[in-house]
Amino acid sequence: MIKEMAFGLANRHHFVDSSQISDWYGTNSDTFMSLYDYDDYVKSYVKANNKLAGFDGKIYLPSEFLLDVDGDNVDEARQKTIGLTIVLNDLDIPYNIYFSGTGFHVGIPDEAFTWQGARDLHLKVKDALTAKGIFEYADVSVTDKSRIIRLLNTRNRKSNLYKIYLTQKELHSHPEDIIKLARKPREITIPRHECNPVFDVMVREKEAMKLVLKKKIVGRQADVVNFPCIQTMLNGTDPGRRHASALRIAAHLRWRYPEDIVSVIMHHWREKVSTKASPFKKPEMDRMINDVYDGHNGSGYRYGCNDVEMDRHCNPTCKLYKAKKSISNYEVSDLEQELIKFYSTDQVPLDIGKMYDQHFPIYPGETVLLTAPPESMKSMLMLNWLLAIKKQSYFMEFEMSRKQVIERIAMIHNGWNQEDLKNHYRTGKNGMPKMSHIKFDFEPCFPWEIKKKLDVINFKPEVIFIDHCGLMKSRFRDEISKDKDISESIMNLSKDLDCIVIGIWELSKDAFKNGIDISSPSGSFRISYNANKILALKPIRGSEGVIKHLELITLKNREQERLNCRLDVDQRKNGRII
Repeated sequence: MIKEMAFGLANRHHFVDSSQISDWYGTNSDTFMSLYDYDDYVKSYVKANNKLAGFDGKIYLPSEFLLDVDGDNVDEARQKTIGLTIVLNDLDIPYNIYFSGTGFHVGIPDEAFTWQGARDLHLKVKDALTAKGIFEYADVSVTDKSRIIRLLNTRNRKSNLYKIYLTQKELHSHPEDIIKLARKPREITIPRHECNPVFDVMVREKEAMKLVLKKKIVGRQADVVNFPCIQTMLNGTDPGRRHASALRIAAHLRWRYPEDIVSVIMHHWREKVSTKASPFKKPEMDRMINDVYDGHNGSGYRYGCNDVEMDRHCNPTCKLYKAKKSISNYEVSDLEQELIKFYSTDQVPLDIGKMYDQHFPIYPGETVLLTAPPESMKSMLMLNWLLAIKKQSYFMEFEMSRKQVIERIAMIHNGWNQEDLKNHYRTGKNGMPKMSHIKFDFEPCFPWEIKKKLDVINFKPEVIFIDHCGLMKSRFRDEISKDKDISESIMNLSKDLDCIVIGIWELSKDAFKNGIDISSPSGSFRISYNANKILALKPIRGSEGVIKHLELITLKNREQERLNCRLDVDQRKNGRII
């Protein structure tokens, strides 16, 4: 059998014999292998197509099939992994546990499957695991045909931790203890398990089972302000979410009622969600109740409002809803971990200053405001930046038409003047490369709608350009409130999307009279106070009133770098800024 090796996510399609995989254990960098095995046909396919996507050959199960479990943090992923081990114990499937550097992998033997190599084996496996509740905890996308998964004892570049083997006891230890173990490779013998078949993946059954619960109308309902998430789960759920719901309900009850009462309620609930096709057995529930009490080394399970499953059933009627939306708590260790993550990942900033032989880095999560008087070529400057940085970019243009934008881009990119442009496009030929890394949006919207627009087109930008911010929609009519609303929203946008936002902001009237300073952007002073960086553009005109030069200066930067330069404007090229 053959495995695909990948040395980083972008360096794929290296094929080796499955028996040679262990040669790369201990590698001090991102190293991955294919989840499934292949035969020799995979080499011919990749050679002919220069890609693995769309592979039409057979795939095969490895001797150990890896399930991937992720979470927003290590502790959340650890709790989900514990839930997955409960499911596997109930199915009498042995397993190995690995910490991947951010989440967890759980390996089960291929003997757990009745299988044979097939083109759609990944779909059969996905269906079988779904039916048994595996994907209540594991990531279903990892079963894709061409999926790669991190190799044992190799370093995760993002977290700077190694993928290591864990014992059951270590899984139940504190997350910090697991992280300490993962700071170096771990030399340990990995058990090889055997078991009887549990998942039949010979034939795919396309019709999925769905549980329909009849609601009992008794004329009395619980108060909607008291934990509606728990109330919703108590009404019942389908087999795919039973274990997750049971853990949350039991954990909620255990802090409020005696254990015998908790047991009565949970077994009543178990009977309600149990079906003939997918029974929920008493020993299974007993084990889950015990885990809720004995977890975290005896301190018991707690699930807060921000838990993934609790949040799924969240309702604004809850008495905790406002507090949940407004409170974020961090300890010093949490903040320090962010710092470690930032510097250990060698994050490369967008350095606009590099274009001008200076240093002015901008990092994801930062907002930069560019302020200037009317007709000062600020839009042209942004288009010059757009073409120069070559990053995934979303350009929101609310002043110029589509024709005006592409005219300027074509002239900047090709060094044309207006006459060159006309002569070229009269021939009916294209003059620009595809540039699929850039998306344009000409429709003004509310700032909070930008995330929805990006979700619709499935595009994750590294940089969002807004020309200009004052033309966005707002729920306010008076200028001061409107400016404050828009500015705060776009600054939150950069943090929420972990990207850079560069927006043009109009100059205040006072700045026209008294000169440019930190208060130059129009609207509330809060705009200038909140921005990470503020740049000002000052046009210098010749005797004929034509802009000859632009002075770009830094009004504010929370860091130390400054960008102060004089730019030449080539008017023959219709505003190419050099």
